[in-house]
Amino acid sequence: MDEGKAVSHTIYFLRFALIVAVVFSHSRIGDPPEEYAGGYSLFVYLFTNVFERLPALVLFSGFLFFKSGFSFPVYGKKLKSRLRTLLVPYLFWNAAVLLFYLGGQLFQVLRGQVPGSTCVWEYTAHDWWMAFWGGPAAKQFWFIRNLLVLMLFSPVFYAIVRYLRIWGVLLCALPWFLGVDVVFRMHTYSFFFFAVGAWFALEKRDFAKDLEPYMGLSGILFIVVAAWQVHCFVHGMQQIGWLNKIGLCASVVFLIAWIGRLVRKGALRVNVPLCQASFFIFASHFVLVGLVRRFLLSCVPPSGWNFFWMHIVIAVSVTLFCIGVYRLLHRYLPRFLSVITGGR
Repeated sequence: MDEGKAVSHTIYFLRFALIVAVVFSHSRIGDPPEEYAGGYSLFVYLFTNVFERLPALVLFSGFLFFKSGFSFPVYGKKLKSRLRTLLVPYLFWNAAVLLFYLGGQLFQVLRGQVPGSTCVWEYTAHDWWMAFWGGPAAKQFWFIRNLLVLMLFSPVFYAIVRYLRIWGVLLCALPWFLGVDVVFRMHTYSFFFFAVGAWFALEKRDFAKDLEPYMGLSGILFIVVAAWQVHCFVHGMQQIGWLNKIGLCASVVFLIAWIGRLVRKGALRVNVPLCQASFFIFASHFVLVGLVRRFLLSCVPPSGWNFFWMHIVIAVSVTLFCIGVYRLLHRYLPRFLSVITGGR
């Protein structure tokens, strides 16, 4: 397989796999009763705290944004493109969630019940701001909001990476490693991983191939740090922030290097049409997860084992349902699907 195709297939596969992992993370059963929480809480901790899903996606975004180089005409074209691929779906899915909430609240009112949250028709200007940006209403879309901000300020990242090179990338990591994890609702790890992706793109490098020599070391480091995190969690010990961040970086290196190697050697054949459903799964899963979870909790007695298998059932069923709906829309309403997924 040629290098360009190998890189694109690596991104396709990991984007799909990591978004399915996001669905898996969101499928957790809230806060189970303490007597059932032991083993299940550890299970959830492994997939929500030890294994991070989003940094690699930020790296891919930085790489793809700068892949064709950078100039202000290119910057303008890229922003215009992102209006279609990110902003339009962002607005659509937040509006769709608000309409869903509105329907549920109207149904409660018709039954003589008082809605448990502020009614959509009573929203103030601040409520609307939170629903479409500060929150947002489609909760998982905070990630897309952050990407939009990163791309808006991409000239800053370009200048830092272009003129300071690897030192600029490390500079972008500084706030995160100093413990400043959030700035203006932006997760600071996104500064670092976006800069990493930009560096690989601007240097015209194949990130999967370049990271392959570090696959073994990064895998061992990730396992060691993960074991330490689990030990701290089980024994109620305080975590070491910078160590956890090193483990996260190691996991990203290992995952990209491993999958890239499998793709280049032909050991992993990527189903591109299936992977193209990634954004639709990401966009539509959150409310569905909540509905399936509520249904199962209403008819299944609580126990540690039941929470475990319900978690699996929620994640698998919602993912398969989203793929099925995506296929139907792709066949019968392709233009509508293109608008709500940004042409993916």
